[in-house]
Amino acid sequence: MQDTPVTASHRSQGRAYGGQSQQQRDAQRRQQFLQAGLQLFGTDGFRHTTVRSLCREAQLTDRYFYREFGSTEELLRAVYAHCMDDIKARVMAAFHQASPGGHIESIARQGLAAFFNAMQDARVARVCMLELEGVSADCDRFYHGYMRAFADMVMTLARTVHPHWNISDEEAALLGTGFIGAMRQVTTYWLQSGCAASVDTLVNTGLRMIMGMVRQLEAEAKD
Repeated sequence: MQDTPVTASHRSQGRAYGGQSQQQRDAQRRQQFLQAGLQLFGTDGFRHTTVRSLCREAQLTDRYFYREFGSTEELLRAVYAHCMDDIKARVMAAFHQASPGGHIESIARQGLAAFFNAMQDARVARVCMLELEGVSADCDRFYHGYMRAFADMVMTLARTVHPHWNISDEEAALLGTGFIGAMRQVTTYWLQSGCAASVDTLVNTGLRMIMGMVRQLEAEAKD
């Protein structure tokens, strides 16, 4: 195991050791466990992953694992959050051009491409789509919180581009949740069928769903 000795003196004073501060060493070890979690949760699955296997993958001892995370479930949530925050940043970067009256089809295509490109790492897709839900009540709350945030992001964008839509906040939340659920199912099917479909096929599938909703809401706004 490639561990760096840590003493109470080093922790309390943040003294540099081996060219790194205590904070840098802690951050590096955390990153090693996050990468180990992505690799094992994303291949073997959460239920087949142990602290011992995580430590072996991270090349660190279990005392560092328990100091950082405390349990494999806590690491699972951290890996999930790390992946989902990265995906959200990619999608938001694609959405930055959104403005009232903007071309939603072009914006949606870019956002979907950002999402499905991130999912090309099958480990990320498995962690984000399959591994979290059903582990515990805490994991379910954590997962559904992220799903609500993504649904809100999608519908906030849509209502920014089309502010004339006559839909309530409640209906917007339901529409957003339905779309995010559909994208989850598309990604899950893609993952479980051997990742055969291309990114273009996945994007076009999502775009048809989005534009179907957009055309319906546009027609209602004109009535």
